[in-house]
Amino acid sequence: MPRLAAIALALVLSLGLAACSAGSSPDASVTAAGSIDDIVIGGSDTLAPSLEFVPGQQYSKEQARVVWNGDGDFLEDGQPLLLDIYGASLDDGTPLINTYDGLPRSFLLAPEVVGDTLYDTLLDVRVGARVLVVAPPSFDSDTEPPIAMVVDVLPVRATGVDVEPVAGLPAVTLDPLTGEPSIDLGEEEDPPTDLVVSTLILGSGPQIQEGSYVTVNYTGWYWSDGSDDEGEWSRGDVLDSSWPVEMAPFELQIGKGQVIRGWDEGLLDQTAGSQVLLVVPATYGYIAKGTLVFVVDILDVWNPEV
Repeated sequence: MPRLAAIALALVLSLGLAACSAGSSPDASVTAAGSIDDIVIGGSDTLAPSLEFVPGQQYSKEQARVVWNGDGDFLEDGQPLLLDIYGASLDDGTPLINTYDGLPRSFLLAPEVVGDTLYDTLLDVRVGARVLVVAPPSFDSDTEPPIAMVVDVLPVRATGVDVEPVAGLPAVTLDPLTGEPSIDLGEEEDPPTDLVVSTLILGSGPQIQEGSYVTVNYTGWYWSDGSDDEGEWSRGDVLDSSWPVEMAPFELQIGKGQVIRGWDEGLLDQTAGSQVLLVVPATYGYIAKGTLVFVVDILDVWNPEV
């Protein structure tokens, strides 16, 4: 059996998301068997949780417990996951992983990705759940500490309050199981010449500001028939999407030219949990591709301290 969430840990650490916080000093005389039930999750001065435990205890097997369940959909094998993770050494409290003070990470719910114990635990919970997991050192390691991880399961679709759609704009329909959007462009007519922004679902999370880091799911469609050096398309064809299971939510920073002008301006002031319809004319997007329509689910917003 692979060490709990070994691949997940490697992916997160490779992105440099470790953070600093105070830890406990180990007591070499403490060799008692550790239990996950004795680990307490608390708050901190940042967005990340804290862990309180007796340092230096031995953990001989992987353990997991559900801290609280969520009220979203039940998780299913093979589905995309969006996780906030805080992990620390159970020897001295040294932080090893922290996505709370940054953006969450994307995975698939599969044992080879998150480890057998976490996988089995997540299959019994809903979106919104918090799970605590403990992993002992690898069998072939004399230097690795046991680790504890707080794992929060975040939604991969908008979760706010429905807003009455604006008349005359493309109609959006959501897959009842996944939340993936599809659109009806309606009758053939000239597209808008200016950027159109319409909130379809209003979330209650942090607001997007200039410089915000944002995680989204999205699909984009062509408004009209056309062609360019990359090929031809018909009205209503998909330009691009992050929704297929083999893809992952898209990460960007607002106002830094990482995305088209229609996104930089259209997503400004929107909130996490929202779904936004953007009608993006060529001057706000891609000149050669004409007017585009995007439906964007805003999953997470992180506003770093200045």
